[in-house]
Amino acid sequence: MSPLAEPVASWLVALLGLVIGSFLNVCIHRLPRGQSVAWPGSRCPSCGSPILWYQNIPLVSWLALRGRCAACAARISFRYPLVEGLSAGLLLALWRGYGASFEFLVAAPFALSLVVLFFTDLDLQLLPDAVTLPGVAAGLGLAAFNPFLGEGTWQRLFAATVGAALGAGLLWSIGAAYSRLRGVEAMGLGDVKMMAMVGSFSGALGVLFTLFAASLAGAVVGVALVPLRGKSLKDTLPFGCFLAPAALVALLAGRRAIEGYLHFVGITGAGP
Repeated sequence: MSPLAEPVASWLVALLGLVIGSFLNVCIHRLPRGQSVAWPGSRCPSCGSPILWYQNIPLVSWLALRGRCAACAARISFRYPLVEGLSAGLLLALWRGYGASFEFLVAAPFALSLVVLFFTDLDLQLLPDAVTLPGVAAGLGLAAFNPFLGEGTWQRLFAATVGAALGAGLLWSIGAAYSRLRGVEAMGLGDVKMMAMVGSFSGALGVLFTLFAASLAGAVVGVALVPLRGKSLKDTLPFGCFLAPAALVALLAGRRAIEGYLHFVGITGAGP
């Protein structure tokens, strides 16, 4: 790409990310509640007044309205511009890292799906099937073109299938064992389906990296939050909030990290 075209392309990708982020806000609010993301149009969550197009420009409108509804003056959560900015930042970073490539084609929808799952789990402790199940299908459907799964079409298809099965099976087994031993539910099926999605994109090594990194981060944050919130460890952030960022790192670098570690300790021939 020419020096002149590249800055323009990056700006266009960032603007696209802002627009997509605005739509992701709709998904985050409506999908856990079983509502359509297509109809009705955007409305104030407090008074239900329709939001006009010029009141719905990503980032700009929130700043112009000072974070309040134009009709009822109710506060509009800072999460809305945060999701828009985060979506734009992720797309731009992936574009700058991979350009017009299969890596970008695979990583971009995966990253944006994780944004939705992070915030729905944070808000309502729900990981909607409307995201996770199509995510599994997308991961398997894109597997043949997914360079993060290795070389060769059949190897990638095998890696995606094994990864999806391992992600779901491993997390379900851990949850079932914990529930049997402790007599309480360890995690919901939403986490299981989310890990199937993660495995379909990043393979078995990505699943292992995601679970290790998310568990480590969850333990650190959980211990830190216990004295601040005055609650037990099980009352801290939902696990999906740790799985989401760990899964993105796993897709982009987890396989190389694990293979590098296995090579360092003298173990080679890692699986899919």
